[in-house]
Parts: sequence; structure tokens; C-alpha cells
Amino acid sequence: MSSDKRSVATDALETLGTIISENEKRDAIHLAVEPVIAAHLLQPGDDVGLLPDGTASTDGVKLVGIVDPFLKEPVGEGEHFWLVVYPRQITSLRHVWEHPDFPVSIDAAPAPQYSASEQWIRNFADSVSLHYDVLMEGAHDWVDSRKRGSWGEYLCFGGLLEGESVPDEFWPHYEVVTGQKVGEDHRGSFFTCSC
Repeated sequence: MSSDKRSVATDALETLGTIISENEKRDAIHLAVEPVIAAHLLQPGDDVGLLPDGTASTDGVKLVGIVDPFLKEPVGEGEHFWLVVYPRQITSLRHVWEHPDFPVSIDAAPAPQYSASEQWIRNFADSVSLHYDVLMEGAHDWVDSRKRGSWGEYLCFGGLLEGESVPDEFWPHYEVVTGQKVGEDHRGSFFTCSC
């Protein structure tokens, strides 16, 4: 019988990224990873964040993680790689498994309407050169600020969004994906440019 009295929760994740004491024991951890594209040459382990177009960069971005530290060579501009999110930053982590002798999990099979709406938003984001997550966060901030009675929080990335606007058909898709009803007076275009 093992003398290790640790709980099921991992200890290593609590101390990852710090100098550890001699009392730590062997452990296993889960880290969040996101497939991304390099905006420019990146080295394994580089601290990176996402540009408005969703590509990963070391320059002028909020740093959210590192380039896959297990790579043996640099990541070239335009190449795909795993961004490893900093430990203790994610707000939700779940595992959904499948097995041929069990019915497909409800969590593993997205509803067709959700998939279609998410895809519509992804296509729209691509059409205006924004990353899906940036667009959705911008929409959330817009709705939230309108609910508070302000004019709204706009997305502005220099001249990137010049001449672009959020179409009315965006909002029903946003409601499906988020599960939140958005009042007519809280809708609108949240794009602007610094022109």
C-alpha cells in the first residue's frame, strides 16, 4: 500500500512554473492547449498571445501561454503549432470520453443548430480578418456595456475594420451559441476604426 496521502487533485499543477521544494512527489497534470498559427518565427517555449487575426505573436499582445516547449525546432511564420496555456488560467476543464459499447455522450455531440450558428460566426469572423474568440468577446463586451446604459464597447484595430459592420443576422447566431437573449436595443455594430 502506498504511503502517498495526496488528494486526487494534482499538486504539480499548483506549483508548475515555480521552483518546487524537495517534498514534491511524481505527478501528472493536464494543460490546456490551443492549435494556432505563428504570425512570425517563434521558438519553442516563447511566451505568446493572440493578435486580432488569431495568429500567435510575442509582440504587442497579452501573453496567454507558450509555444509547445517540446518542439525540437522553431515554428515558421504560417505554421500550425500547439499554444500551451499558462497553468491556473483556464476557468473550466472537462473530459468527455467515448467508447463503442456506450451511447454517444450528449456532451460529445453538439446540436446541429449550435454547429451551424458557430460556423456562421466563424465564417463572418474570417471575412473581417478577426479571430472567432476576439469577435465573440467583442460582442459580449458590447452587449454588457449596452445593458449598463453606455454607448457600447467597440472593437478597434487601427484600420482593420474600416468599412466593416456587424450585420443584423449576427445576433440570432450569437444567441444560439451563447444561450443568451440579446434585446433589440442591445444589438448593433460594435466595429470601429481609428481612422
